[in-house]
Amino acid sequence: MSDGHCDAGLEDVVDGLLKVTSRVHHVVCSVAARHDLTPQQLELVRMLAVPVSMRAFAEELSCDPSNVTGLVDRAERLGLVERVPDPSDRRVRILKLTTKGRNLRSTINREVARSLTDALALSATDHATVMGVLGPMTSATEPPRAVQPDSQ
Repeated sequence: MSDGHCDAGLEDVVDGLLKVTSRVHHVVCSVAARHDLTPQQLELVRMLAVPVSMRAFAEELSCDPSNVTGLVDRAERLGLVERVPDPSDRRVRILKLTTKGRNLRSTINREVARSLTDALALSATDHATVMGVLGPMTSATEPPRAVQPDSQ
């Protein structure tokens, strides 16, 4: 039998997390729009601190590699990323930021951090507390991956 008080407390936690998620999404969309990017393109640029394969990027997004092709195509046309052969397996394409992409990554990281600090009303002293809470939450388990239907 569940404890009504415990359920109410958990409901408050879920509500709070969903409000934070909404604010984060709003900030990411706003920063992306300022740079004429989609939120997904902004995330692509942010994720490429180090080069990754198309497959690894797709796995991070929990989707099939064919689904990220259009996203990467546009980022490539914008001069933000390039596809280079993997030196250990030339059949594999590695995504890496161009100089323009690296500069944009630095800019958007600063803007997202500044905007999130404002949107979440975080003070400098809150940072350690927030990281203390987020650390175990984000490293405890990997989110479930979407199950891809078998190709026939």
